[in-house]
Amino acid sequence: MLKQLTAFFTAAVMACATPLACNAEVIKHEVNVPPNILVLGDSIAAGYGLEGYSENRYSCASYANLLHDQYDAELKDAGGCKLVNSAVVGDTSQQLLDRINSGEFDADLADSDAVIISIGGNDILGLFIDFLMNDLGITSKSTMSDLMDKTKDIIGIAMDMKDMSDDMDKALKNFTSTLDDIINAVEAKSKGEIIVQTLYDPLDNFTAAAVFQSISKDKISKLNNIIKEHSTDENENERYIVADVFSEFSGHGKELTNINDFDIHPNKKGHALIASCIDKVLRTKTYTYEEIVPDSSKNDEKGKNAILMTATAAGGLIVIIAATTLIRHKKKG
Repeated sequence: MLKQLTAFFTAAVMACATPLACNAEVIKHEVNVPPNILVLGDSIAAGYGLEGYSENRYSCASYANLLHDQYDAELKDAGGCKLVNSAVVGDTSQQLLDRINSGEFDADLADSDAVIISIGGNDILGLFIDFLMNDLGITSKSTMSDLMDKTKDIIGIAMDMKDMSDDMDKALKNFTSTLDDIINAVEAKSKGEIIVQTLYDPLDNFTAAAVFQSISKDKISKLNNIIKEHSTDENENERYIVADVFSEFSGHGKELTNINDFDIHPNKKGHALIASCIDKVLRTKTYTYEEIVPDSSKNDEKGKNAILMTATAAGGLIVIIAATTLIRHKKKG
């Protein structure tokens, strides 16, 4: 009987004390920038080519890191900003789709308030780089003179350029459907805003590669048109926001990239401009974060009652324990 009473009063103490700990309120706050950012895509998003870049990609002045630092300061009262950069150097649109479908990013997608995507460059510019390296023998150690010498015989390389152009067109056709699949997959796994950036043209004022400028302009324009046209569905509902990096870079590819070193990636100045471009579109939306605070309006009365009930139950428990101890002493005597 004493064991049953002890168990009863112990349970009563815990039940009465529970309201003291459970009366909390979840408050949602609206902010102008996303508290949780996920970056997906290719080497542009990873920050490849920047000073301080490494495989962990968080130590360089990439546009992703610039956005994080800015938003982390703005959201200091909200717990700061979290950035996950899962961009992979060399990834094409198909490889990104495969990674998304594999579940590799599921947890980060579920937590994201904004998903920033840079993809498509390797689908077409990768073919251009292959042409320079494999067909023309251009390397990172080559000079401008080497490139100009290699492209003097325009007739001799015309057929190879035609093949490259045809391969790019095939890649663009595949990109059209793959981009749709990427967006559908992200939408299914994330409630965050989706931002897709257009591709800049690194050759737009690079006169040393004048022979390639028309192809570059044509293919990149087609890629960007695909990105823009697919940003809404058949009913004109927004699927994702377009960050038009191409327009921001237009006419300044030589100054904003490392193309002078035969590297098409943005330099520090280029990344700062991309960050500004993406920041503008991110601020067209609102985001929320949750704060858990004690609910004082409910705690006052319930707290008083809970304290009284807890004290009563605890007193009963003390009496039972004392009685149990006394009985045990008598039995020993």
